[in-house]
Amino acid sequence: MLAAFVLRVLAQLVQFYSDAAWLPPFSAWAAGGLPYPVLIGLQIIIIAVAVDAIRKLARGALPAQRKWAYFLFGAGAVYFIIMALRLVAGLTILSEVPWFAATLPAIFHLVLASFLLVIGHYHWSRSKKPG
Repeated sequence: MLAAFVLRVLAQLVQFYSDAAWLPPFSAWAAGGLPYPVLIGLQIIIIAVAVDAIRKLARGALPAQRKWAYFLFGAGAVYFIIMALRLVAGLTILSEVPWFAATLPAIFHLVLASFLLVIGHYHWSRSKKPG
């Protein structure tokens, strides 16, 4: 999942600096809600946080906690549902509205939401039940 997101960030960066014919155009990679310098900065932070979580998981240094499971499942589920609805609406009834019609960003938001759900599952499956 993270590799897909990293490739997406790199592809948009390539398109920002040069128009590679083998990639979708720069405008297809973002819905335009944020200026690109802000977007790339946030994407780098997301990648760094995800890499840190994966490293901790690999070393066994991420203590599983139910409270994190609840938070990550809740946030991940809401995020996933909203982005899935955005994607469906953009492919159907709201295809003329740029934010909804931006298919690639919606797909990669689903990837990020899935990452939250996977980390939430880790916390749920490895933590002790309360009580």
